[in-house]
Amino acid sequence: MKDIIINQPHLQSFQQKCGSAFMSVLSWVLWLYFLWPLFTLGAWLMGLKSLSDEIRWFGGYKTLLELLQLYGEIVVIIAGIWLFWTLYLSWLHSSVAPKRTTPVTDQQLAVAFKVDEALVSAARASKKITVHFDNHAVITDIESQ
Repeated sequence: MKDIIINQPHLQSFQQKCGSAFMSVLSWVLWLYFLWPLFTLGAWLMGLKSLSDEIRWFGGYKTLLELLQLYGEIVVIIAGIWLFWTLYLSWLHSSVAPKRTTPVTDQQLAVAFKVDEALVSAARASKKITVHFDNHAVITDIESQ
């Protein structure tokens, strides 16, 4: 099966590439930060000396359980805030009517995508179409079936 998403990173702007790289690095750092207590616990249970000292320095097993309880409370609070925010946005967007836009004509579509207007009309009339792209994400052909 062919990919549905067109992967064309050369079409991204410099800001989009930097933003994507920043979000990737931030996500990996957050994963490692939140998983560090589990790594420490696992190493402590396996008997690694340096991490065992770290566990004992911070109060041992009981302190670890208190920290896990604190982590659980933080996750519940974040989930509650997220749920409230989602419900609020859902309520807000349901009460705001969408703006009416003017319909796009076949001629405007043909100009925007640089294809023949007859191809656009045939594609609109058919139930299934296949769009062919070149290496620069430019439409080369539209097959109506």
